[in-house]
Amino acid sequence: MGGSSVIGERIVPEQFRVAKKQYLLYLRHYFIYDWALGRIDSGANLLEVGCGEGYGTDMFARKIAKVTGLDLNEEAVAHASARYAADNCEFTSYDGTRFPFNTETFDAAVSFQVIEHVDDDAMFVAEISRVLKPGGMLLMTTPNRLLRLDPGQTPWNRYHKREYSPADLKEVLSAKFSGVQICAIKGSPEVQRVLTSNLRANNPVAAALKRHMSESLKLSLLRLKAALPSFLGGDRKREYLEKYSYHDFSVVAGEAGGGLDLLAICRK
Repeated sequence: MGGSSVIGERIVPEQFRVAKKQYLLYLRHYFIYDWALGRIDSGANLLEVGCGEGYGTDMFARKIAKVTGLDLNEEAVAHASARYAADNCEFTSYDGTRFPFNTETFDAAVSFQVIEHVDDDAMFVAEISRVLKPGGMLLMTTPNRLLRLDPGQTPWNRYHKREYSPADLKEVLSAKFSGVQICAIKGSPEVQRVLTSNLRANNPVAAALKRHMSESLKLSLLRLKAALPSFLGGDRKREYLEKYSYHDFSVVAGEAGGGLDLLAICRK
């Protein structure tokens, strides 16, 4: 799987092993790609909306007939194209509103950790529906608001326009999709505990720091922590690299409120 780092809210496969929580975040992202691979027909024409750096799109392209990665960021698309483009895998950018595809083009679509970033979520969902064929499947994930925020609280993550409860996500998707099922993505008891500790930013000062601190500074602080000896709170030994894997995560139906992330399974 390789290591990874996070730039803004993008996962980039290169040196993501600087701290336990960061590594678990990478595994959490990797897990849903692996899970989705088992649910999408190998002969499908697949669209990934919000492909970012492209490593997940590449995972799909190794087993699925045709895959297109779509992203708002032209720099990310250029990187993904240079690194991962293949005969059955291409990347393209769009203007943040209308997707550059004909109606009813794709058999399936995925969009992982993206909808919380978009300005107009109703338009975003409508565009995914438009480019899917009748009966097409959408798999979508987003962080679970119920674990992260108090009622009425603004997201402390400065990249998030909004966050969703299971009911919120079902409502916005049901406008264009039928049979919307909302599931939970959970970690093992230990992983769940690690990733939910100090998750809420109820302290106004802590919330402000999280919102305004640059990602490069956050990553520098994590690297500094990783270099410290364990008695000073460091992760120098990095036992977590051997201890945890993407198998520590699972999809659970009927318990969406307790998930780290929400997973929506939809049919057009």
